[in-house]
Amino acid sequence: MRKLPFSAGIFWTVLVIVAVLAVLTFVLLAKFTEYERTTTDMVGTTISSILFAYLLHLWLLPAEYLHPDEEYEDEYDEDGEYEEGDEGVADNDDDADRNED
Repeated sequence: MRKLPFSAGIFWTVLVIVAVLAVLTFVLLAKFTEYERTTTDMVGTTISSILFAYLLHLWLLPAEYLHPDEEYEDEYDEDGEYEEGDEGVADNDDDADRNED
């Protein structure tokens, strides 16, 4: 089984941002509504903040972290212009076989 992708630098940065937003939410709720904080709110927010931060961290990871065995080609040429051509064309020969029948 493969290890889960993880980049500590990205994760801790995202976790700090998520934690600040969670605290800010609690402060705003307490100030502008009749919200009273409970123990379950704090435990649930802590657990869900960690999970949410990990998911955001996965979204922000470069593709090389997620699929280290695959090679990625740049979609742009040396001049920085987008290379047009094979977009939308199936790389799999099975699709071509199905269309011939």
